[in-house]
Amino acid sequence: MVKVVAKVSHPDITGAPVEFKVIEVEERLTIFSEPIANTHRYWVPAAADVDDEEEYLEPVDDPDYNFRTDFAIYRRKYNFFQPEEIRSARQHLGLSQAETAVVLGVDESLLADIEANMALQPYDQEVKLRWLLSPIALQDFARSHQEILRERCRQAEMDAEGLLTKLANYEGRPHL
Repeated sequence: MVKVVAKVSHPDITGAPVEFKVIEVEERLTIFSEPIANTHRYWVPAAADVDDEEEYLEPVDDPDYNFRTDFAIYRRKYNFFQPEEIRSARQHLGLSQAETAVVLGVDESLLADIEANMALQPYDQEVKLRWLLSPIALQDFARSHQEILRERCRQAEMDAEGLLTKLANYEGRPHL
């Protein structure tokens, strides 16, 4: 069912105002093979039929709105980290995005996009991100895998000894 929730005016590329109806539509979709339902928001030109899906535009003032709300629903439904929780856990450990990517074996640009709520972490990344909640386990993991971390740091042109020391000294743990 389509529901008109607002009427707005937004300038086109020349600055001329264009009138739109803002609609909400209940939709079901699949993310990573898992079903979710969401109320998506679209803009429809004022003269167009709101039931004609060909006329639906992503919100002109926020084109990523539907994706972000889909991601939030998915994260809540499947108990995934929210972007701000990931950033907070990483910062609590004193790690940069680059250092976190090296330690967890995740792509740095994907981590940045996840923290910015521009991407949704797949399950295998979620499992890795959960290590950020267990500093002692993360330290033990780093201690056991120092050589691989040194090699990853070398490839990323990062100070391996500095990273290993940072991990070892978190919460007063002795140096690796």
